[in-house]
Amino acid sequence: MKTNRWLCYQLLLFILPLPFGGVADWAWPWFAAAALILLFAELRHVVLLQQVNQLERLPLPESFRRGLPLVAVLLAVQGWVALQWLVFSLSPFDSYMSLLKGLGLTAFFALTLLVLHSRERVMRAVWVVVLAAAFQALFGALMVLTGWEFGFFIEKTAYLGTATGTFVNRNHLAGYLEMALALGIGVLLAQSAHYSGSLRQRLRQLITMLLSDKVILRLLLAVMVIALVLTRSRMGNTAFFASLMVAGGLALLLMRNKTRSTTILLSSLLVIDIAIVGTFFGVDKVAERLQATSSQTESRDEVTRDTLAMWRGHPVTGTGAGTFIYTYPAFKGADVTSPKLYNNAHNDYAQFLAEFGAVAFAALAAVVGCCLFWAIMAMRQRRSDLYKGLGFSACMGIVALSIHSLVDFNLQIPANAFMFMLVLALAVIARWAPHKAAATPQLRSYKSPSAGKMGAL
Repeated sequence: MKTNRWLCYQLLLFILPLPFGGVADWAWPWFAAAALILLFAELRHVVLLQQVNQLERLPLPESFRRGLPLVAVLLAVQGWVALQWLVFSLSPFDSYMSLLKGLGLTAFFALTLLVLHSRERVMRAVWVVVLAAAFQALFGALMVLTGWEFGFFIEKTAYLGTATGTFVNRNHLAGYLEMALALGIGVLLAQSAHYSGSLRQRLRQLITMLLSDKVILRLLLAVMVIALVLTRSRMGNTAFFASLMVAGGLALLLMRNKTRSTTILLSSLLVIDIAIVGTFFGVDKVAERLQATSSQTESRDEVTRDTLAMWRGHPVTGTGAGTFIYTYPAFKGADVTSPKLYNNAHNDYAQFLAEFGAVAFAALAAVVGCCLFWAIMAMRQRRSDLYKGLGFSACMGIVALSIHSLVDFNLQIPANAFMFMLVLALAVIARWAPHKAAATPQLRSYKSPSAGKMGAL
């Protein structure tokens, strides 16, 4: 059963982006339910371990213990959403739906802290995400380069000529790739080669590196960068390269025992990916879209202004989680002339503030800020190459989506919201996981009054 739980977690990680990024009403409830069921199964296993092995306290991973205050804050926010649903919300049904999503995300955060209790599991989880993102990248790029233009089993009607993968919106594929690239680059950084000894020994080390999975990982990251460029997402590409420079600068400044290969790797990621990949796959078109952007061609700044007006109307209670689509029209300015219906604010900060209210928004921001701080401290204080690299990944992923959220709504997309919770949990693990994981006690066979003999879970 232990193996089944771990396999189910990996399967959940892989399929999250497949059905339109989880936005379909039939998709995200399964994700939330799976996270809750797996969390309860893991907690049950922990309780059984304590009882059967007669332990004084629950055998919880150190990172889970350290992350418990954050779990408590997230649960408190969900309690607030429940109060909104019952009392304050301007659309109770939508707040109820948001409550279910929030409980699923909180469960996934806690589940990740419980499940990724060893270096091997951390590496496996990162590889699953990288493979899932590589599939999205290959599929999205193939659709653009061949002109087939299919999404998730249906023909695309929007964003033709740009990579969307199985997402509906190219910007949301870009957001997913930003976080997946951050995880992959962090692991690549943790595996930086250390060349020493004679020329013969160095040559042998180089050949060993070329035959390792490090080369495969680097190729997959290049494919993901190609797809990111092919999304033509302005802020997606900007957020990726900006976060890489920010996290790379912090790594070079804070990491102990840096090798020359670390600096070369970070430099090559920028030079190779921009100069070579960008040249062949159209980074110039992204630049043209950026140059053509102005307040006259975009209405997102006006929508953000109106969303902040929504918040000022309900500064403490908020309008209710998930109510934007129905509340915004009453605040829509006359200068927003687009005929389309705005489902979201194209600014996660403004939308969360308007829907949740100032106190709950501050609580969520505090959780993200704490995780970012721990990610930076992991780069500074950890001796393990893996956990330093994981700190880099979490720092880059948080910074990337924080930048992108200024002009988009990635956190309203279930797959990207789950991925962001994974990144936050990895920040906790990077900072607090033991250098060498303690052996997990196994559940001894015992006689159950009803079921008889029970094997190890």
